[in-house]
Amino acid sequence: MPPTEAAHKEAILASIPDMARELQELLGQRGVAYTTGVRSPKAVGRWLTGTPPHPNTLKKLRNLYRTVLILRESYGPETIRAWLEGANPDLGDCAPIDALRQGREVDVFHAAEGFTS
Repeated sequence: MPPTEAAHKEAILASIPDMARELQELLGQRGVAYTTGVRSPKAVGRWLTGTPPHPNTLKKLRNLYRTVLILRESYGPETIRAWLEGANPDLGDCAPIDALRQGREVDVFHAAEGFTS
């Protein structure tokens, strides 16, 4: 299975607490909250204990997680964090976390795939 398909499958199968934990370790509660569009970073902590996010927020959480999984095939946490937060020419110099927040996940997936090839 190609890495991007594996990332998609893993993001779909992952539990909310597992995704929240890994993403919080990478971006912190504020970074995850920002990207998923929630006002309070404390919401991310509640996801760790099994409180489910709103369905639209869950979609954004899975999209962020899928992006991280695509990048994790080739890069470590520091590079992934820099890629997510930095201006990206494939996204019109928009940071991937901003594009994910805006609902441009397909563009972000393609940019991540391009970065890893």
